[in-house]
Amino acid sequence: MKIAAVVLSLAVSGIVLSSALAPASASKMNGKCCQSSDGGRSAAYRWHMSHRAIPHTCSAYAASCIRDSADRSDKVQMCMAAKAQCMKTGVHVGPYSGRHYAGMTRI
Repeated sequence: MKIAAVVLSLAVSGIVLSSALAPASASKMNGKCCQSSDGGRSAAYRWHMSHRAIPHTCSAYAASCIRDSADRSDKVQMCMAAKAQCMKTGVHVGPYSGRHYAGMTRI
């Protein structure tokens, strides 16, 4: 009976000691979302950064419209027209998608 208790005690202490000395995993978290040891190349980090919250203002939506439509030649005119309409009504209508974003702050 004593031999089994000693063996079990050694096994448990070996597991605890090995976990403390093991190298850090590939997805360490130290208070920041999705920080990993791969330098920001993980799929979770890229997804989180691409889906960040946009402030609900007409100016912010116009800026994101210009940024997201980089391949369009008329992006500045279309996005500024959508911003002007948003400043009047408080509803931003995406010039290319046609989506309505209501409740915008008129800034």
